[in-house]
Amino acid sequence: MGGVHDEQVRILILNENEDNNEKLFRLKTGWTLQIVLSAGLSSRKIRIFTNACLNENDQFQRNNYQELKWIYPSNTKYDDSNRYVSILCCQSGSFHYYFTIDGTTSKDNLNGQGYFQVESYLLWPDGSGEVLEQDCITCQSVLSKSLGPLSEWISRLEVTHHSGYNMIHFTPVQILNCISNSSYSISDHHKLNPLFQGTYEELKLLIDNMAKQWRILSITDLVYNHAANDCELLKQHPEAAYNL
Repeated sequence: MGGVHDEQVRILILNENEDNNEKLFRLKTGWTLQIVLSAGLSSRKIRIFTNACLNENDQFQRNNYQELKWIYPSNTKYDDSNRYVSILCCQSGSFHYYFTIDGTTSKDNLNGQGYFQVESYLLWPDGSGEVLEQDCITCQSVLSKSLGPLSEWISRLEVTHHSGYNMIHFTPVQILNCISNSSYSISDHHKLNPLFQGTYEELKLLIDNMAKQWRILSITDLVYNHAANDCELLKQHPEAAYNL
């Protein structure tokens, strides 16, 4: 899906001894990242490495780094001062890069590093291919446990549709602790809350219909680190519980 956004080029300049791990360099799928050298590095033997996916079908592996090949646009044989490396942003994710100045490959000898983020994107499920940009998301959070049976959800969520929201965040839909009934005190991570009087298949159909008819997308929480004291997971694996 590398062509979802219009093609644009973004420039990242490397400086000696620069650690950009706390900075965010944002890109979009379909864009091209060009990494160039500052004047202080232009005469050095720089090697650049990244764990980014360089092809659309690549599987991301955090510790798998590839060296990027230099591109030499100058027509002068001995002039490489304007060389650069190029990365097509074909997959979303957060990726790390580092460079060395002594001709080695090891991260232990890096002279600079940082991250760049290729933003994920959402497509409307109507076959139009239209993208819902992250900056355009208007999301309302809903307490799933308060919606009642699935047959009543549409009537209760209709106000969200008419209010102009294009996304609903549902709190966990699994079985909750029978005493606290807290939205994040989950008793069984695999079973749907019986208050909904339905199945996961019926919930999926409802969510799909909201997306197609109302153009409202849905998200929910995966909270494997939240568990009720009667959770089946803790009964089977008591060693997974801990107290601070």
